[in-house]
Amino acid sequence: MKIEPYIQKDVKTCSENDTIDTVAKVMSTYDIGSVIIAKDNIPIGIFTERDLVNRVVARGKNCRKLKVGEVMTKELFTVSKDKKLREVYHVFVINHIRHLPVVENGHLVGIISLKDIARVVDQQIFGLRFNKLDFSGDY
Repeated sequence: MKIEPYIQKDVKTCSENDTIDTVAKVMSTYDIGSVIIAKDNIPIGIFTERDLVNRVVARGKNCRKLKVGEVMTKELFTVSKDKKLREVYHVFVINHIRHLPVVENGHLVGIISLKDIARVVDQQIFGLRFNKLDFSGDY
């Protein structure tokens, strides 16, 4: 099974010169856990919730002055849209990551997350489809 149907095509990107508070507002506004840092639509890094906690907040950095390029994850793993779901899953597990930019000829065309793969597995194995349902209480 290929990942192409499950890729999120509306990828939020920022510049390496954007401040952390600007990037965090993008993440909050769109309820996303990462932002791809790109230059001319070529991904050069990723900034995640984990980066925000470990590299900014825990170190007492000034979010209004600090540029995301200084603290983003630069070791960027990417995949192509023709990859199989199981191959992409292994990239996530082996590298302990949750978000992967999808590239074509080096240019950003989408993003896929571990959560996207979990949804596919839920559909395929359990026949479940989740859309922010309320699971509070007994079930």
